[in-house]
Amino acid sequence: MNASPRMPGRLSLVVVFLLVVFCLGTFEITEHDYWWHLATGKYIIEHGRIPVEDVFSFTATKPWIAHYWLADVAGYGLYRWIGTPGMIVLNALLITFSFWIVLRITLARGAGLVLSFLVVLLAVYASRTRFYVRPETCSFLLMAIYLFLFDRWKRRGGALPLVLFPLLQLLWVNLYGGGSVVGLVLLFCFVAGEALNALVPLSGGRRKTKGAVAFLAVSALAAFCLSFANPNTYRTVFYFLMSRDPVFRYILEWRHMEMKDLLSIHGLFLFLGAVLLIRFARSTNFTDLLLFSAFGYLSVDAPRSVPFFAIAAAPLIGERLQRAAAPFLRARGFDSSLRRNERWIASVLAFAVAAFTLWYLCKDIGKFHRDYAFGFGINKKLFPIEAVDFIEEHDIEGPFFNSYGIGGYLIWRFYPRWKVFIDGRVEMYGTDFLKEYMIYWHPEVWGGYVRKYGINCAIVDREPNYTTRYLDDTPEWVLVFFDDRAMVYLGNVPGNRELIERFGYRFLRPGCLRFDYLDRYLANPVMARLVIEEIKRSLHDEIYNLNARLMLGYCYTRLGGEYLPRALEEYRAALKLMPEGEDIQKKIDRLEGIMGPLP
Repeated sequence: MNASPRMPGRLSLVVVFLLVVFCLGTFEITEHDYWWHLATGKYIIEHGRIPVEDVFSFTATKPWIAHYWLADVAGYGLYRWIGTPGMIVLNALLITFSFWIVLRITLARGAGLVLSFLVVLLAVYASRTRFYVRPETCSFLLMAIYLFLFDRWKRRGGALPLVLFPLLQLLWVNLYGGGSVVGLVLLFCFVAGEALNALVPLSGGRRKTKGAVAFLAVSALAAFCLSFANPNTYRTVFYFLMSRDPVFRYILEWRHMEMKDLLSIHGLFLFLGAVLLIRFARSTNFTDLLLFSAFGYLSVDAPRSVPFFAIAAAPLIGERLQRAAAPFLRARGFDSSLRRNERWIASVLAFAVAAFTLWYLCKDIGKFHRDYAFGFGINKKLFPIEAVDFIEEHDIEGPFFNSYGIGGYLIWRFYPRWKVFIDGRVEMYGTDFLKEYMIYWHPEVWGGYVRKYGINCAIVDREPNYTTRYLDDTPEWVLVFFDDRAMVYLGNVPGNRELIERFGYRFLRPGCLRFDYLDRYLANPVMARLVIEEIKRSLHDEIYNLNARLMLGYCYTRLGGEYLPRALEEYRAALKLMPEGEDIQKKIDRLEGIMGPLP
């Protein structure tokens, strides 16, 4: 009788939860690993073998531990069938299912629906920056399944979870072997935590017998042994050790957390979980303590582990928040009132969360180079599509130098005709190579690359730092293409002379963030005309070139007089491309102040 009135509210919360998680997991492809994972799956299918040496790069010297081989094969097979939009949808569905399982665990542990909804939703927001379309998603799902099976075994017993753990670990180590260590950490926490719960009187909750814990330990041992049943055996199991190399700390997802990073939902979970574990220390559940400590440490050690911590922490935080709030609510008579009005509370909360999520997804629409734009395609502003088109159209030959960030996309576009210089598979290149690459713009390093590898063409990312200064300063290299994503330089050799004469830029340095280097040309009317012609030629190549628009605006402003209306026109065009550009708006306001508002 009492359950029926609450059902619509409960249903609305669950439906909104599923929709919100799906939407948060649905955004355009923004990262380059997506492409080399597709290329790897394609290679394995076409060649019928898992590579043990690199085939995509001409500089990589380390063995290739393709620990994600099964996910890549499945991913490429699905890609041929459903394309990139389908891959984005499938990835979002896997993420949604993963956190739905976490919600089920939180509810099963005694947290109320509203509280479980809020806590798990916060875990989703904390994890969103890792919701890429890549094999890592398999680890989110498998971790949630491990926690669900363990919670079921803890409450009901039975042999099924203990049988499934080894089989799931075998699947995990072949789907995404580098992440399968998460499964081993989980099993260690389960076994050690339950052993302590059985031995130490302080432990709270359901306590398993020593015999049951022994069977769990046997299951964990079997899972560990089956982890070696993969094409790279022990190398896959211990793959995680490569991230201990200090050079990995230069990569954003592997860097240590800083204090400012803790001012986030992740930091809130760390603080709240620690407080609640201390609050209920007298009824310590050692399994929860180990899970929170292990994955909390991993999340602080590297941002890529934040989703694993959020998945592990949400159920224990939800349960303990419920236990902490219950006496307070009962003492004031709120608990019965909440139960009577749960339907309306749940419905209002569902509407509020849906409205907030809609605002959250739409608030940055149109922003330039947005990383997590809701959508079902690729973010074309983040990939050197036009630069590669230019190279292919004019049949430019390698060997190519390329920036680290764009290597994955180049593998997809270039292989098998050409190989890349470097890409996101950092473990393939070795510490010494990576350290040298980090200063590739130094003349001695660049000269060494040209001599050793015979570099003929350079495709350089539009990075924040002016890393192409040497290429711009030396006559040995000539810029032939640029847009907002990449620049293409050709070696000034006889084989490239025709292309350089047709497309070479004499004055522009698009890698330089400041435009005042153009002032010496703009002082001469003849040179100024040539500079403007070069910039306009770039606009012909790529009409959405924000950098070129800003260059034109700068040049027209410096020329002054009759050119000012043209400067205003270019800045307005730039503002349409980058609506959040406050500096561009200031330039427009300044010009309108001089000229008066124009239509």
